[in-house]
Amino acid sequence: MDIVQLRTFLSVAETGSFSAAGQALNSVQSNITTRIRKLEDDVGGALFERGRGGAQLTPLGERLMPHARDILHRIDTARADVLDAAGQAAPLRLGALETTAGARLPPVMKALYGRHPSSEITLQTGTSGGLMADVWARRLDAAFVGAPVDPDRFNAIPAYTERLLVARPRDAVAPPALLAFPSGCIYRAAAEAWLQQSGKADMTVRDLGSLESILGLVEAGLGFTVAPETAILGYR
Repeated sequence: MDIVQLRTFLSVAETGSFSAAGQALNSVQSNITTRIRKLEDDVGGALFERGRGGAQLTPLGERLMPHARDILHRIDTARADVLDAAGQAAPLRLGALETTAGARLPPVMKALYGRHPSSEITLQTGTSGGLMADVWARRLDAAFVGAPVDPDRFNAIPAYTERLLVARPRDAVAPPALLAFPSGCIYRAAAEAWLQQSGKADMTVRDLGSLESILGLVEAGLGFTVAPETAILGYR
């Protein structure tokens, strides 16, 4: 059992297939298969069941998963700590809500890159629920998410206080609908709670993947949204 095999194992488990893991790891599929077979020989049983739906973890694979994550996290943490102590480029994987990334983080990221120009600093966007899942699974080091945060699982400190606004079209051309990010978005949850309290729980909700598309459709008269003031005023 070695680091490369464990990283390959996690990649197959998270992507759901050997071919997708190969793409994620920039490796040919035959190498992925060989590494998994060697790992299976080492642990004494099959880790995946392969079928038309992809690669599914066996009970033995489920047993190995938390150990693999813990081992790789410890290795990554040790590497980052030693690099940091030596004054070299420790990596940092950040996550953020799309609204936060666009309206709040550009000066933060600029300052980070300015102070640590040789560090590998990455930023990915998503919903609060998805980002917290990635932090919990140690795919991210930290993330900017919407409150509340479970204090039993995460260390959290306030970063910003957002004022939420309702953005409506001046001239609607379609029946009222809430335009929002998919479930897991803190702003969608706030909007749905508001509609519930207003007796409009049956309001149509349309899922969209970016703030630009949401506000563009609001502007076109196809619905309304609830979003941070900084994001709405930054758009128009």
